[in-house]
Amino acid sequence: MVFLRKNKSIRGVAILFGTAALLLHDDAKAVGLTTEIAAAVPVRTFSDVGGHWAESLIRKAAELNLVQGYSDGTFHPDGKITRAEFAAMLNRATKQKTDTTAAEHSLSGLQNHWSQGEVNKLAVLGFIDQGDYKDGFSPDRELTRYEMIKWISSGLAQSEPSFKQAMEDTKGTLLPTPETYKGGIASDQIPYVALVKGTGIVDGFEDSTFRLAQATTRAEVSAILMRFMEVEGNKAEQYKALNELREVGLTGSNLTTITKYKYVQDLSGEVRTFAYLKDKNIPLLGALGKMKIHRIIILDTNSESSSIYSMMFQDKNVIPPKDMYMVFSDITINSNSNNISSVALGDAMGNGITSSDRLTGEVIERYALDTLPRTNVKGFLSKGSQNRVWVTQSIKEIIPDNRSSVSYTIQTESSDEVTIAMSK
Repeated sequence: MVFLRKNKSIRGVAILFGTAALLLHDDAKAVGLTTEIAAAVPVRTFSDVGGHWAESLIRKAAELNLVQGYSDGTFHPDGKITRAEFAAMLNRATKQKTDTTAAEHSLSGLQNHWSQGEVNKLAVLGFIDQGDYKDGFSPDRELTRYEMIKWISSGLAQSEPSFKQAMEDTKGTLLPTPETYKGGIASDQIPYVALVKGTGIVDGFEDSTFRLAQATTRAEVSAILMRFMEVEGNKAEQYKALNELREVGLTGSNLTTITKYKYVQDLSGEVRTFAYLKDKNIPLLGALGKMKIHRIIILDTNSESSSIYSMMFQDKNVIPPKDMYMVFSDITINSNSNNISSVALGDAMGNGITSSDRLTGEVIERYALDTLPRTNVKGFLSKGSQNRVWVTQSIKEIIPDNRSSVSYTIQTESSDEVTIAMSK
């Protein structure tokens, strides 16, 4: 399993930083590292990285003087790294500088530790939140993946206002990971994960999980910091995946990032996004009940430019319709009838965007996506029941020759409308 894209990431950790080498001997023992840390090993002589997934990235990080090995010629790519080590390495990687180590940014638990200056600098720069370490920093404790992600995201937010705004925008976004529904990512962690995911700094493991509580390896950190160096100094708007996560956070949908559709005026002259539908009741025709729409995720399966949500919803064994966008809607159905079949439910929606088609394939289990049952839909949607499920539909990607535009409208219980349209 890898933690990042192999072609965009790097992994490793710097242990030696200037005079820090002399101070690390005793501390290294506490984390199980060799005490032979006196001199940097020449970049190309690491004896234990050959064939490692991050070999080329480790060597590149070493050439940039971000990482160093041990005096016995090893690098220990799968060894764990401590908070202190990562702080030193992150100081080397960031373009942000400060001459201030103000007392108010001095974290407890660092007295006489070799990393005290490095850690406090990161606190001054905004990478480290002192509130996270009220009981002491514990510099020799293993760094978790969430700590690494939070430090990096916080630093990016301080470096460029657009990244700070991106974190605000993604507070309510949908993260494309099994941990969204299986657990493992708390709501307050979402913006930090979204920022590194959207910029490609951290992709996650091959199964799309992030495993935030696990410790970080030297190889992983080297890879991640190399990508961080590429991103720092840019603007959030440069990253399509991040734009998509931001739009979902703000509106509940990735419509304008992925498709040619736009939100347009309804008959009253108002332009509303899907965000307007949140918590609004939408009547089902025939008085069968009501529904609420929470999110609408759209995939362009006919384009090489994929959505960040492709792996979450597009099952590899399902052939997508040609010249159509695939739509996946997160809805709640409040039934007012004991006689709602799957067909009747679809007909009662009447908007062309949502449907009663259930999700299929292995993505259901992999991402723990609730959907309509294969059988006994009437029992599932019995009168008085309330069920939240994902359903799928397709909408036109190409305007027919005999038409100048294509549009879809969803009307709420109060007759307010949200309309999307695509024109030639």
